Amino acid sequence: MKQKILVTYVESGFGHISSMDSIFGALKDKYGDVYDIEKSYILTDDEYPNLTRMNRFLIKQVQNTNKIPYFGRLIFPVVSLLGGHKLMRFFHRQMAVKSFKQGLEALSRRDPDIIVTNHYFTDLLAVEYKRRINPNVVVINYNPDPTLHTFWDKRDGIFIVNNPLALKKAEKYKFKPENLRIVTPCVRGCIEQNTLSRRDLRKKWDLPLDKFTVVIADGGYMLGRGPRYARKIIKSGLPITLCVIAGNNKKRYDYFKRVADGKKRLKVAPCMNLNVYEFLPDAYELYGAADVFLTKGGPNAVLDSIYMHTPPMIDYCPHVIEAGTVDVFIGQHGCGETAFTASKAIKKIKLYMQDRSALTKYESNISELIAEGNGATAVADIVHNEAYKKYLELIASGVAEERSGSDVEAEELRTVAADAENSADTDNIMADGGFIDVGVETDIADGVAANEH
Repeated sequence: MKQKILVTYVESGFGHISSMDSIFGALKDKYGDVYDIEKSYILTDDEYPNLTRMNRFLIKQVQNTNKIPYFGRLIFPVVSLLGGHKLMRFFHRQMAVKSFKQGLEALSRRDPDIIVTNHYFTDLLAVEYKRRINPNVVVINYNPDPTLHTFWDKRDGIFIVNNPLALKKAEKYKFKPENLRIVTPCVRGCIEQNTLSRRDLRKKWDLPLDKFTVVIADGGYMLGRGPRYARKIIKSGLPITLCVIAGNNKKRYDYFKRVADGKKRLKVAPCMNLNVYEFLPDAYELYGAADVFLTKGGPNAVLDSIYMHTPPMIDYCPHVIEAGTVDVFIGQHGCGETAFTASKAIKKIKLYMQDRSALTKYESNISELIAEGNGATAVADIVHNEAYKKYLELIASGVAEERSGSDVEAEELRTVAADAENSADTDNIMADGGFIDVGVETDIADGVAANEH
């Protein structure tokens, strides 16, 4: 019988979904024959009433951080001051008891051998599941953000970050060094494998081929500054194509659709093309059709834009996580820039229309970042490595019996070691506590292969 990997999904902003999609896809592609791999929206699939309400509560807090001024900037430091992960543990175990117990029941129903999470609450559930129900389960967390907050439960489980800034935060917060791993950021395979050019994508989406194009998206709920910027750009009368993605915000969609149809006081200049969209699972194609992607600092949308070779212009960072997006993708990698007022965004768009040299520089930096590789496969390798180590431990202790598939798994593990040795320039892995830099030729075969024994 194969080991079961449970990949847990949470809607807490759509970035958590897209990053987990990238990991699930990589696991299925590389290890689908080795493991029983199941995905679950663990808070809603079983329709437990209290757990479903907790899911709505989490969504509401994400929305609040975007639409209530300073809420996001206050909530993270306040929670940290009051105990961080200890406070969150107290809240869920002592105050939101019913949803917490239903979360454990949801995990128990699936009886996983490995739990993969990318949200603090599912991480807490996984750790408590291991402590209370199945001590042999392997817990693996991927932090999809460019920085790190204090909500995460650090008592147990492998903890994967996607850049050195987040790694330093994890060390500061005293995560166990032996549990830390670092990979490059994870992006969905459909985005990484896109071969359509900007012109091809404009043809596909029926956009003018030779007109400067700006796409505005504001997260899945469009509750940031996107509507304000869109109205200002429309008023400017620039001769551009403007695409507004309203996400799941029906009110915003209806408003801008009426503007596009000439049914509002706000009028679109004849020289401007205005296109309005609801939530799009393939929104990344519109990002790729654009010259500039104007968005808030949601790290996964920015990463999608980068992988589509379109420089992001970040207009709003409501909290520390999205400020980290600016630090990493704008400050460190130089993939785009910020414009925290609509007038500044319009001024920069006008400059880009006259001179693309700055955009060309950003696109060059984007190509360098993408060359470091997609971290999703590295995460899949880490999951496999830890699962196989646990399997060998259970065999040695007599808890599990060796099965016929073990030879296949052993070969897979040797393949991981060989791949790691041959691709030190594409994936970052912290193996056995050692940091491995992207682009540095380092022999890591011994570090990975040692985990066989």
